[in-house]
Amino acid sequence: MSTLAGRVAVVTGAGRGIGAAAARALAAAGCPVVVTARSRDQVERVAAELTGMGRQARAVVCDVTSEASVQALAREAAAVGAVGVLVNNAGAAASMPLTRTPLEEWNRLMAVNATGAFLCTRALLPGMIERKWGRVVNVASTAGLGGAKYIAAYSASKHALVGFTRSAAAEMAGTGVTVNAVCPGYVDTEMTTESLDRIVAKTGRSREEALAAALASAGQTRLITADEVAAAVVSLCADVAAPPNGEAVVLDGRDAVSGRYAIINPEELGAPRGWNNGMLARAGGRMLFIAGQTARDGSGGVPPLDFETQFDRALANVLAVLRHAGGVPTDIGRFTIYVTDVARYRGSLKPIGAAYRRQMGSHYPAMALVEVKGLVDENALVEIEATAVL
Repeated sequence: MSTLAGRVAVVTGAGRGIGAAAARALAAAGCPVVVTARSRDQVERVAAELTGMGRQARAVVCDVTSEASVQALAREAAAVGAVGVLVNNAGAAASMPLTRTPLEEWNRLMAVNATGAFLCTRALLPGMIERKWGRVVNVASTAGLGGAKYIAAYSASKHALVGFTRSAAAEMAGTGVTVNAVCPGYVDTEMTTESLDRIVAKTGRSREEALAAALASAGQTRLITADEVAAAVVSLCADVAAPPNGEAVVLDGRDAVSGRYAIINPEELGAPRGWNNGMLARAGGRMLFIAGQTARDGSGGVPPLDFETQFDRALANVLAVLRHAGGVPTDIGRFTIYVTDVARYRGSLKPIGAAYRRQMGSHYPAMALVEVKGLVDENALVEIEATAVL
């Protein structure tokens, strides 16, 4: 992610686990990193590790539930440089029956997991908007997309974080700033170790049995690594032409998924010809069929243009429909491209490819190329249909 070089990143909850892994990954991508958490010893250790590797890092103590503390963090970060990346990772977890959940515990989880992200985002967002570039990534949880026994308060706080992500993303559309979330299941961190300790203490199970039960409850076959989550965070920060916005990326050790769909790639089929062999709409998902879009301009007609210019405008019209429906380019699972002259189209693949990358980044779904005798719009050389899951 060399495109991130020089962009200052703030990572909360960065003293250990996912936050520390995200700080390392962003530093490796060239970001000066502000490492922040409540524990001075932890953040200073992570910052020292990064500077020892030749990276630029600063440790800042911050309680994300305190407005004054977050404002102080924003000032410290500004001294490093203009903040372009914010990773809201600070979090807390607990499990107990709903009827025995104290109000204090409910409020604590809401404050750390949801209010903290709100305060940090509100503090650092204005500068991103002013500079017309920014990436906010919220570390939520699969518990923020579903429910389970004994985690009502934790699940509610993570649902709040996912809802905050999607609403903030909608507000930021068109500004150059994106807001996304990663939703890992059980991760191999100290927080998970503490959760297993509680299960062992309350049930008398062995640690192996406690881990198996926890993974089964989340539909996992293994623990996710902190580095896997960090890689997903960095990918959402990439400076690409059409970055994802409002996504909730699920990490559960299975095939890559979005909050809206799951990608199905059976190993026995080998590498897919597109970006997937199958695209499964998750509960609440919607299928969007985008009708053929030509290079129509504001007048409603297609001016006589070359193939690559028509392709660029037709693809932009496809994406306009997608975004109006609340989708992003990575929601597209298939393109069908109709052309009036395949040989001429293939002779223009280099400029057409450049136009595609400007619009879609590195997302390459399955594509079908169909030659036709003519298209409904006069002067049209190319027409693009798409199928997406929202």
